[in-house]
Amino acid sequence: MRAYASHRYIKAFNDAEAHIRYIGFREREDKSESFGLFSEHSDSADTNEFVESLKAKRFSHSAVPTIHTVLFSMSGDEWNRSGFKPGDYQKMIREVMKEWEIKTGYRLDWVSAEHRNPDHPHAHVAIRAAYKDRDGVEHTLKISNEDRKFFREQFQKTKERVRPFDPPPRGFDHDFYRDREFEREPTFSIDTSFLDNFFYQVKRELEHEEWEREMAKKKDINKQRER
Repeated sequence: MRAYASHRYIKAFNDAEAHIRYIGFREREDKSESFGLFSEHSDSADTNEFVESLKAKRFSHSAVPTIHTVLFSMSGDEWNRSGFKPGDYQKMIREVMKEWEIKTGYRLDWVSAEHRNPDHPHAHVAIRAAYKDRDGVEHTLKISNEDRKFFREQFQKTKERVRPFDPPPRGFDHDFYRDREFEREPTFSIDTSFLDNFFYQVKRELEHEEWEREMAKKKDINKQRER
């Protein structure tokens, strides 16, 4: 099954804060999901503390990103047939981020939210756009094409380790595979059956997020005019 990871960055503090609160507290399609964010060490990260950390002077320049965001996703079909369960995304995201820290030597500060959308269960990761090196010195965080490739490949490898069994290819005889255990190397083939719907869903979600930001800006402008 194909691994999907998409990166972008947000410059303005207000937009970064809106994004973080949106992914953490937007209405969930799966009503059993809890609101909020998780982090490297906590299943219930302190949202306000993370947002406050973004007010550092290093992020005040208009050309400097405040946060980087990475969206990890799979198809609902893969989620169901693989036997994934609530909380598995937390395991996977923590492993991917830790492996990236080990590879780069960065010490990162991030929060994430799991959204178990039936068509494309996914997780948003918001990364503070600064890292500390091995000597504890802070630097501006940049994410390259090589990093984006790493996110995709490491997410795929992590899925292969976390899921309890390897689902048989779609259309194959399930009885044939039921009692057989087999191993395979992680693959990166495209699961074309869900791509069109997936990209539409992601586009719709991002457009809704932008709309909410614009509404919030208009409210602020109206409040200022009323004063």
